[in-house]
Amino acid sequence: METVTLEHDNDNSVKKSGKRIFIPAIGSLGDVKPYLILAKELKKQGHIVWLGVHQRFEDEIKKYDIDTVEIGGDMEVILSTTPDGIELQRNPSIFKMGLVKRVFLPLMEEWFNGIVAGLKDADLIVLSVTSVLAGLSCIEKYSKTKAIGIYTYPCTRTAEFSPPAFGGKSESLFNWINSFKWNIFEFGASTMYSDKINQLRANINLPPIKLNYDQMIRSIFKRPISTATIYSKCLLAEPNDWPENEFMVGPILQEKEEDHEFQPSDDLRNFLDKWQNEKMIYVGIGSMMNIMFNADEQSQFLKITQTAIGNTNSKAIISLVGFQNIDENKLSDRENIFYLKQTISHSWLFPYMSLAIHHGGAGTTHTKIALSTFDY
Repeated sequence: METVTLEHDNDNSVKKSGKRIFIPAIGSLGDVKPYLILAKELKKQGHIVWLGVHQRFEDEIKKYDIDTVEIGGDMEVILSTTPDGIELQRNPSIFKMGLVKRVFLPLMEEWFNGIVAGLKDADLIVLSVTSVLAGLSCIEKYSKTKAIGIYTYPCTRTAEFSPPAFGGKSESLFNWINSFKWNIFEFGASTMYSDKINQLRANINLPPIKLNYDQMIRSIFKRPISTATIYSKCLLAEPNDWPENEFMVGPILQEKEEDHEFQPSDDLRNFLDKWQNEKMIYVGIGSMMNIMFNADEQSQFLKITQTAIGNTNSKAIISLVGFQNIDENKLSDRENIFYLKQTISHSWLFPYMSLAIHHGGAGTTHTKIALSTFDY
């Protein structure tokens, strides 16, 4: 697994010590974790760092003596608790633009306002996939603030694969199709958010702006910003047509020393010890479970998983993180299945596993690859 130290920003000022750095980490726990790891390392190097996160993550961040700015618009909560969010979750479609706007435009407003609040006094903002549009749209409010992008998946157009929102599949011989899909993606984002973003910009005395990633950067900074996609080159090669300021640098993973500090419950330790000579399966969808499936579908997923484990006489650990109101009576076969009810360090747990079934999140995938303990 490659490791690369990124030492670039608009004017190389990030190389100097003592910078004030704001990192808006909008999204699920998987979206927050890499930026928390980054924030801890930046703090060790003498920088002043604060994270913009949803309220439910603030206590966890503050455990590490890192300040936070609350950013509203918790998409996971909206999709699982509001009528429009639940409807969109059950029947996602680009053809339901009215429904999509009712869900996402209020979220964008919350993100924009939260980032504006967090930007004050920052020398540098670290943009993420979820914060890049709102962040670029309001950064001019503080003209001395610089920016870099650190993305969990590619945000820069390329002819080698289509946007992740379109599946990211390579068309190989038909690269023009990929370019066309990037155009569609950018047009869709501009059409959806343009009026709302410019309304929000007017509220803070900024002029209208055209919502196009490359054009926004050129307009605001007069030069490209450096970006790092924290994805392994072993999984996705850096595109040959990316400009020199775009990097594929590998994942941000938790320090091994922190895993040694993790203390499992006695029940988990006993389960692992009991079946230490058996091949063990991990099943965990994490916070995406609540976004991808409604309550009935979650119960069905659990039932199918339990049946498969029983039919194959397997031993497994099933993470219930992300499930809604699971009935304790449905947690069957506790002899062969351990049910995790809280988050756990994957880098601590995975050495005990032979197989992991998960939603393909960047952190989980890279941890699995880095450990190389899986033999199925």
